[in-house]
Amino acid sequence: MVKVKNIIKKMCVIGEEAVGKTSLIRRFVVDKFDDKYIATIGTKSSKKTLIIKDDNVNVNLTMIIWDVLGQKKFAELKKSAFKGSNGAFIVLDLTRRETLYSFDEWLSSLFEVAGDIPVVILANKNDLKSEYGKDEINRLVKRYDFPFYLTSAKTGENVNQAFHKLGKMMIDTGSKKIEPELKDSKPSAIKTESGKALSALDVEDIIMARYCDLLEDTDFAMAIIREQFKRAGVNFKYPTVEGLEKVVDYLIKAASDRVEAARLAREERAYTNLIKMIGKDTT
Repeated sequence: MVKVKNIIKKMCVIGEEAVGKTSLIRRFVVDKFDDKYIATIGTKSSKKTLIIKDDNVNVNLTMIIWDVLGQKKFAELKKSAFKGSNGAFIVLDLTRRETLYSFDEWLSSLFEVAGDIPVVILANKNDLKSEYGKDEINRLVKRYDFPFYLTSAKTGENVNQAFHKLGKMMIDTGSKKIEPELKDSKPSAIKTESGKALSALDVEDIIMARYCDLLEDTDFAMAIIREQFKRAGVNFKYPTVEGLEKVVDYLIKAASDRVEAARLAREERAYTNLIKMIGKDTT
């Protein structure tokens, strides 16, 4: 008799901006494609359940799929998103050779937080004219022995196959997963190179990561953050001091019925102090 087992796993989809991460997720989850580019603000999760045959067991694998922003500046927010991940896609763009060169940086930042988890490489946009091919990808990943797929979110080429592959890898290595040490991963007040001036983007990153920690639910917190940035009319890629002050006011009010007042007041003071440090060095 075939046994049935229900498993939930978290995975991240990471890579440079505009490589097609959101489109790949949309193709897998709802089997649709939209060629209009919308930048991911922070993180956003989706889920889908697959049936994976594993020996004499049918595994109902629910994949919680995290779409992680591609901007390099948001290091603290990425750490928050990577926590507890069981697997990841690193997405490259076949039409932009430069996305090859950031691979090691993405992998390093992922493993630093999530540990030695299964990784699959997706070289996306295979429906368009490519700047490189399988040979260069092989040279890139051979030292890690990662599987890779040439994918197209537009046509659906290899998308389902890639998700099934990573799902199987997460099931097979679940008991071997190296758990990351998280106790020191809470965002600190300052996370910049010694002597380097804090930019508005640096401060925005720290505030968003702290807010996710404050609400103890990154996905829920990011939904509020997106709503309040929109309400404040602030472009998250180009924040200003005035814009961040307005966003902070909205964020604190949005959390007032969920967080104890004294803690919320301390958090607001921390955000305000960070904003005051924009343009000042950290020595």
